[in-house]
Amino acid sequence: MKTLAKIIGAFAIVLALSAPSFAVMKAGEKLIPFSLKNIDGKDYTVTTESGKLTLIVAETVAGETKVVKSHPSGILIDFWATWCVPCRRAMPHMQKLNETYKPAEGQSEGGLRVLGIALDDAGGKVVKPFYAKLKITYPMLADPPSATAASGIAATAKDMKKRYGVQEIPVVYLIDSTGTITHAHVGFKEEFVPELEAAVKSVVGRPVR
Repeated sequence: MKTLAKIIGAFAIVLALSAPSFAVMKAGEKLIPFSLKNIDGKDYTVTTESGKLTLIVAETVAGETKVVKSHPSGILIDFWATWCVPCRRAMPHMQKLNETYKPAEGQSEGGLRVLGIALDDAGGKVVKPFYAKLKITYPMLADPPSATAASGIAATAKDMKKRYGVQEIPVVYLIDSTGTITHAHVGFKEEFVPELEAAVKSVVGRPVR
């Protein structure tokens, strides 16, 4: 009986360790709308409007709010944290995708938008100084938005982590122009890089510039 109990216990541990991979959303599932603040103070909202992927960036200066809306061909979201070594190893590759496929200045249609989702408990307080040391230019979303998010929209990194099924990091999702997830993976391996770029190309096409 003791041997059987040990076997059952070991099996339960294996299941627990493997569960995070199964918790991740799969290709074909729809975007869960979210709204978070970038470390530069701008609110980034990702949703769909009339079935079309939509990015809304809002910035308030001197009491006036400026809103810029665009419709990317794809959005890549990368769940990470400052203490995560594999996350840091993946970042240069995310940066390269950002530099290669991001839309031109003022372009409102097409291109790829890369968004980092920081899961540090302290949010932007620790992410901002960390970000300043990196050669990264894509947005790092870490805190709740300045404006109250609409019902049904994830508005904290913790809520996003839960609703996107994130238990291990990094976790990467690629979302196409219809708001559909077309690629997802957990962790980081070098072989993920060509696979992810191929997925980006299939969604965005050739670099926009």
